[in-house]
Formats: sequence, structure tokens, C-alpha cells
Amino acid sequence: MPKKRSDLSKTELILMNICWKKGTASARDVFEETLKVKKRGYQTVKTMLDRMVSKGYLSREKFGPIWLYKPLVSRAQIIAGEIDSFVSNVLDHTFTPLFAHFAEKENLSHDEIETLKKIIEEYEENE
Repeated sequence: MPKKRSDLSKTELILMNICWKKGTASARDVFEETLKVKKRGYQTVKTMLDRMVSKGYLSREKFGPIWLYKPLVSRAQIIAGEIDSFVSNVLDHTFTPLFAHFAEKENLSHDEIETLKKIIEEYEENE
């Protein structure tokens, strides 16, 4: 039985991205994909995948001599949790600095601006 989920490290997020992209992957598949980013040992990757199974992020199934890993949590769920954690821990529960950053640093497209306006309008209607 998986334990309660805890935060993912930067490396675990990289491994999760690989698993989301592949759907189901062997430890060898994930290991080879990580080599494109950083050199690490196969056993290190295998250990991290097994820990992510224990944390409840991945499932693991034996297929002949290999273990196959599959995400149990969607990318959207992880992104929402990471954003919530960032807003809570770094921004002290306020979104304004986040929006200000993107408005100042990024070239927002017309569609992105319209989406943000729509979100604000819907929020105001529901207040």
C-alpha cells in the first residue's frame, strides 16, 4: 500500500515527466531518457522510481524480467500541487507577484491575456 504522497524533488519531477510522456516505461527506458539531461547511474534511477512507487506517484508491475512503471497521478494534479505549494510557501498565499512577474517578464499573447481576463471575470461573477 502506497504511503501518503510527499513533495517531489527536482529529479523526481524529471522522472515523472518521462513517465507521463511514455505512459508505461521500464526503468531502463527512463534511465536512457535521463541521460539526455544528466549522467546518472541506472541503479540510482531504479531506486528513485521505486521510491516514487512507495510515495504513491507510480505503479510498478513485473513483466517477465523487467519492472514497468506507470504514473498514478496526472501531470495536472502535480502541477496544481506544485503551484499551491509555491504560492503558500514562497508567495505567502498571494497571487499578485506571480501575475506581475509574468506580465512584466514574458510576452503574453493576446489569447493568454484574454484567458486571464475571462478567469477574472468568472471569479468576480461567482463572488
